[in-house]
Amino acid sequence: MKGYIVDSPVGLFILEKTGKIAEKALFPKNPKDAAVKLAEVRSGTLPSELSDFAQALSRTDLEKITVDNEYLASIARANSKAEVVLDERDETISKLRNRLPNMLVRYRIVESKDDYEKIVHDVSIELAQASIAASGTKRDLYAIQTVRCIEDLDKVLNLLAGRIREWYGLHFPELDRLVEKHDSYIRLVQDLGSRYSFSQESLVELGIPQERSRIVSEAADNSSGADLPQPDLLWLQQVSGAVLQMYKLREAAEKYTDKIMAEVAPNMTGVLGAVLSAKILSMAGGLNNVAKMPASTIQVLGAEKALFRTLKTGARPPKHGIIFQYAAIHQSPRWLRGRIARAVAGKLAIAARMDAFGGSDQADKMRSALEKKLAELKDRYQGQPPKKKHAANWRQAPQQVRRDLPGPEERRGDSRHPQHNPRRDGLRRRDRQNWR
Repeated sequence: MKGYIVDSPVGLFILEKTGKIAEKALFPKNPKDAAVKLAEVRSGTLPSELSDFAQALSRTDLEKITVDNEYLASIARANSKAEVVLDERDETISKLRNRLPNMLVRYRIVESKDDYEKIVHDVSIELAQASIAASGTKRDLYAIQTVRCIEDLDKVLNLLAGRIREWYGLHFPELDRLVEKHDSYIRLVQDLGSRYSFSQESLVELGIPQERSRIVSEAADNSSGADLPQPDLLWLQQVSGAVLQMYKLREAAEKYTDKIMAEVAPNMTGVLGAVLSAKILSMAGGLNNVAKMPASTIQVLGAEKALFRTLKTGARPPKHGIIFQYAAIHQSPRWLRGRIARAVAGKLAIAARMDAFGGSDQADKMRSALEKKLAELKDRYQGQPPKKKHAANWRQAPQQVRRDLPGPEERRGDSRHPQHNPRRDGLRRRDRQNWR
């Protein structure tokens, strides 16, 4: 004897092939409570309130129970001794699911099909809201938002720093080439103001080295800039103070990112650092997405335009994407960057899977293994390898591109008389012989 288990927003049902309901377990009529019970069922566990349904499964005399999803199969195997068959394309279950509203009306479980559709709608809305709320509790999403905030702050700070340099350059243009860091430049403007205050003693008090203070002081004495009126200087110092507050905000955001990433992805943080690991999570859309990626995809993550250009035109493929910001890659010679990027991406793929699927924290071990691997690569490839000589730096275009290329007759141009083609003439002679 065969039976079929079907779930719905109304409850769980054991159906026979004829459409008869052998056993049933109804959910509460409140849509919110029904959604909670249905979510438990879809997680593979039977709610404690449905213990009667579990007992009915255990004492049933069915020889085979067919289901069309994994969570119903786990429930059936845990509560029944019958053979459980999982078939997602079973035609009988599809027919029973389509006939279920009519059966519920016939057994007076619901009043009408409209009432059933309203229950389905309300429970689906509650399930969607619960799913959104559950996804919002993932800590990696907060790390993504924080690192995107850092990226936005970097853009704004670069714009404002350039504006302040150009603005103060009207008064002290020589300072632009003497101080490279934006925050140091803005702090000097905010603390000292006029270039006449740039004495060697005041610069040393602000933490500038002795020799650098002497050079800046001499440049201030011999500056060719114009005098800056006091009201304009005060307004510029006020703007500089606001920008320095944004730099402090960025430092706080980095510390917060370190804290979150230490909780969410400690192995990735140990291999690559908190901020860069969070940027990779931001590009991939979450920790689980990174864990599902192969190392080759992580290696070129962020270089999608160059990758698609390679697939379309046959150009050289990119060796690295966002992981180029890793110090060991961008500080290495060009002939080593691809090999180092491959090693870092491989270790990063392992770290992401350990963080996503409950692995232990082995950040120190993975970092030391990566450093050992990078040291071996640098020892093996100390000098630049000789360039390979190719017959032609050309690669055959992909099929989609070749389809649009002109044929031999089109390349020769239009001609009143057809060109001689031995293969085509032979085909024509064979056709004439077959016709005869």
